[in-house]
Amino acid sequence: MSTPLPGRSRPGRARAVLTGRVARALLTVGVLVVVFAGILPRIADYDRAFGLVRALTWREVVLVAAVAAVNLVSYAPLWMAAVPGLRLGRAVLADQASTAIANTVPAGFAFGVGTTAAMYHSFGVPPAAIARAVTLTGVWNNLVKLAMPAVALGGLALAGDTSPALATAAALGSGLLVLAVAALVLALTSHRAAATLASGAERLSARALRRWGRRPPSGWVARTETFRTESLGLVRDRWHLLTAAAVGSHTALFVLLLVCLRTVGGEGAGVPWLALLAVFSVTRLVTAVPITPGALGIAELSYVAGLTAVGVDAAAAAGAVLDFRLLTWFLPIPLGALAWVLWRRGAGRVTARVPQGAVVRG
Repeated sequence: MSTPLPGRSRPGRARAVLTGRVARALLTVGVLVVVFAGILPRIADYDRAFGLVRALTWREVVLVAAVAAVNLVSYAPLWMAAVPGLRLGRAVLADQASTAIANTVPAGFAFGVGTTAAMYHSFGVPPAAIARAVTLTGVWNNLVKLAMPAVALGGLALAGDTSPALATAAALGSGLLVLAVAALVLALTSHRAAATLASGAERLSARALRRWGRRPPSGWVARTETFRTESLGLVRDRWHLLTAAAVGSHTALFVLLLVCLRTVGGEGAGVPWLALLAVFSVTRLVTAVPITPGALGIAELSYVAGLTAVGVDAAAAAGAVLDFRLLTWFLPIPLGALAWVLWRRGAGRVTARVPQGAVVRG
């Protein structure tokens, strides 16, 4: 945990202003204006896009709604795999509340993690188990995210339809995936490797934080060793559940995008699903660092540009992405607010503290 250095200089205060909440909010507004008022109108006709969405039949609306409902709860099983004994209702409650915050607040990911930690603490999950679950769900989610471009490229290569841009993205994703898996395996299985990785990360972070007038971090080696010893057994016993849940979550999201494109229709809406998987995978990499809340603006631009690049009509691409983002960015906000209210009223909470290491039930 880093804290401001005493007697911060004027340049340090200037940096704080440039990287503070106001600056992040202004950055978000700037991105939205550039994307939605500047770039996208030059690519797609909004009126035609809205017209395609309004033309959906009631059967198509029911189909999209059903797939969207599955997607909304698809991330909860990953938390259930990372927290043995956790029930679906509690996992969904926490996931919806944290997603709503991540989708609306600048730097919302950090606030979302804090919300998740607070809710799981009230569910009776010990602090160490919460920290372990936050780390493992993040690691497995990103491993799948890095693997998807390679899967898409492999499928397109077998179909004889590859492109230099996709090949580059797939190669980058595959390389990062190999490095991430190797680092994870070493960190979990070797005390020396874990200490070396933690020490190196601590030094890099210290250099960056000193430049921004913050105290350097400390104790990463000890905390990494604690995490390693406490997580090794869980990963050994449940890695297959973590992997299946992470893959299932990404698959549900991709299927929703596929269904949105197929139901919206328009020229090129029948593009092969492997090409769509490539666009989906690359966008997931592009939005891995949340510049705006919920990647708002960045995701839409990447999806529309990618879909038009593989042959989808611009209006159909914009309509499908509009539909998709309505269900994946906007819809979780009111649902998350409802989940927050229910939790504040006592939903899922336990009345007695659970001893360290105990399994949560109920």
